[in-house]
Amino acid sequence: MSEHFGFDLNLLRVLLAVHRWRSVSKASVELDLSQPATSLALGRLRKSLGDPLFVRSPAGMLPTTRCTQVVEAARKALTDIDETVQHGIVFDPATTRRDFVLTMADVGELHFMPRLMAHLQREAPHCNVRCETFPLEDIARALEDGRCDLALGFFPNLERPTIYTQTLFMHSLACVVRADHPEVRSTRIGLRKFLEMSHAVVIPMGRSGELFETLLKEKGYSRRVQLTSVHFLTVPAIVAATDMIVTVPRSIADYYTRVERLRIVEPPINIRPYALKQFWHPRYQSDAAVRWLRESVAQLFGSEETGLLRRP
Repeated sequence: MSEHFGFDLNLLRVLLAVHRWRSVSKASVELDLSQPATSLALGRLRKSLGDPLFVRSPAGMLPTTRCTQVVEAARKALTDIDETVQHGIVFDPATTRRDFVLTMADVGELHFMPRLMAHLQREAPHCNVRCETFPLEDIARALEDGRCDLALGFFPNLERPTIYTQTLFMHSLACVVRADHPEVRSTRIGLRKFLEMSHAVVIPMGRSGELFETLLKEKGYSRRVQLTSVHFLTVPAIVAATDMIVTVPRSIADYYTRVERLRIVEPPINIRPYALKQFWHPRYQSDAAVRWLRESVAQLFGSEETGLLRRP
């Protein structure tokens, strides 16, 4: 009883790290401890709890049932403790001058930023937002070390145990042609005509377009890509002046039709909807300012229907 009374809560942080990584060596890097120190802490936990906690397998260290139970309780306990410790750090959106850093593709900025900035102007008028572009391989580290507060959009490379995620809404793709296109007159384009046409393809920071490109390759379809660009914003003017077709996220297709004389047509291939999410690091789970920002994003975008782009 006395041993449990003097339980070292830091051991729970070790447990959570090992559970996330399924590896003592990787957990030690996250915890900034030596591997022997991490192993020693895990050994103390095993002795204290009377359970091996993990068993080795080809897939890594698999948690026991007891380990899973303790991990769930530890997460709640440490979150409660962190929130209590930070309780004196009051975050008042109406008065704070906090700067937030977000990362997303330019298509994401078109979708997220108008409504988010309108919300901040009302609720947190002194806050500033900086949208930064990080190399894909650096986004997880930027979230971890605080260079970035949230990543918004389609980032399959961030789907990992060490990053928290929240699905905001499902999205889909649509095709766009000029309003008076001489060969595309209906609301859905046939496959043969689609493959015969000249295409514009946007390859930005986001990777939703890769889903479509991969689907075409899987089906063995080839087409003429007359224009490849990294920018979404130049495309509507180009498509409006030519007989080209472009396939883009549906919200961007809606935007295109508002800025140029363009028309949306349904693609000839069934494209599965994909999830747009927000991503953050567990280190900032209890940060009051970042939590407020996450909750704001969820409230603004979390109940969207697929393909709709609401205006502020």
